[in-house]
Amino acid sequence: MEENFLLNTPTAQYLYQEHAEKLPVIDYHNHLNVQKLSVNRQCGNPAQLWVMNDPYKHRAMRICGVEENRITGQADAFEKFSAWMSVLPRLAGNPLYDWSVMEMKRVFGTELKPGITDAKLLWEEINAKLSKPEYSAFALLERFQVEYAAPCALITEDISPFRYFQKLAPSLRGDTIVNITKECIDSLGEMTQTNIETREDFFAALETRLTAFEEAGCRFSDHALDDDFVYYPDDGKNSGRFLELRQGKELQGEEKPRLASEILRFLAGQYAKKGWTMQLHIGARRYTSSRLRAMAGPAGGFAGIGSCCDIKNLTRMLDDFEKGRYGLPRTILFTLNPADNAAMSALSGSYSQDGVAGKIQQGPAWWWCDHLYGMREVFENISAFGVLSVFVGMTTDSRSILSFVRHEYFRRALCGWLGEKVHRGDLTADREVLGKMVEDICYYNAKRRL
Repeated sequence: MEENFLLNTPTAQYLYQEHAEKLPVIDYHNHLNVQKLSVNRQCGNPAQLWVMNDPYKHRAMRICGVEENRITGQADAFEKFSAWMSVLPRLAGNPLYDWSVMEMKRVFGTELKPGITDAKLLWEEINAKLSKPEYSAFALLERFQVEYAAPCALITEDISPFRYFQKLAPSLRGDTIVNITKECIDSLGEMTQTNIETREDFFAALETRLTAFEEAGCRFSDHALDDDFVYYPDDGKNSGRFLELRQGKELQGEEKPRLASEILRFLAGQYAKKGWTMQLHIGARRYTSSRLRAMAGPAGGFAGIGSCCDIKNLTRMLDDFEKGRYGLPRTILFTLNPADNAAMSALSGSYSQDGVAGKIQQGPAWWWCDHLYGMREVFENISAFGVLSVFVGMTTDSRSILSFVRHEYFRRALCGWLGEKVHRGDLTADREVLGKMVEDICYYNAKRRL
């Protein structure tokens, strides 16, 4: 890994080395397994650490024709590791190639040369290190300079493991609340020791759990607004819909999304009341191959990019939130469809609030857009249609602890992009101004939301 990777100008090198490189990491949305992290366990074997928890890698392996048995199937750990190593040389141009090289360099001090590095020797080298204390889960977070990480947790999930590490706090994953089922209501009632019969009972139980999340350090929530998401204003009939659901009846047609919209309105108000940041992940097409979904599960790495966002639908929802008792929470809009970048960035000026910088803003390049091209496109759109200096910056949204190296990748991409603009004469700001901007984007803007 070259010292000036992605840093092709003197300005880029200065910005990265003097302003970005040594900043701590605030990772406000990821899918790490907090139960494993909380006991500070060792990270298993190289396949468990590097391959088996990463759907990004699984997807690339499938594209290259690797059989599912050696990805998520019954093949042993070394077979899966070897399968990944055989695919890696073919991924030049894909960010997984660069991330993998960076992961081996930053964590193990190994100069990985895809196609040349022997899989068995690398396996043995990593295995020998993984049993050492400096490669425990906590130690790896320290190595990546993680100051705050927010793994997702469901409303009915046990969040007590978060107490074991002060740098971990839950990020509320709200999809099971919004897409409510009788089973979730029962679980919520048991957890809060309340009898939930009405919509009001349900909201009271939610408030109890939200308080527990807040006490555990939660400052962020997220909701998936998938490709077929529809928002409905209140029609005054949601108490009845909840009673039907509570009685075990299946809501038909638009009845279910109408109740979901009501729950989302309530939650948005609670987030605003508590000062949390709400993240909306927009546009995933999660149902593609039924065959792969059955084999690998709903997070198996086979989702696609959905249609362009229905901006009328989204803005109607945000407007209703703003009209609510507690107003609109600070909101990050993640779009999976690159065609929506300009529209999302422009919305940063549509729901402004006195004294609040970046109240509504586009999030970092997400999922399939999380690469150099996607990041640069987001930088361009936010700077053109919004204000780049208030951008909340990078988060990993990953299940792999090694993915924290992507903060370095993001920082290099940002500094490289700014440096090239200065070199071309497209950007006239001096180094002091740009240095402050880089520090805010890479750390302080996210820090201010804690």
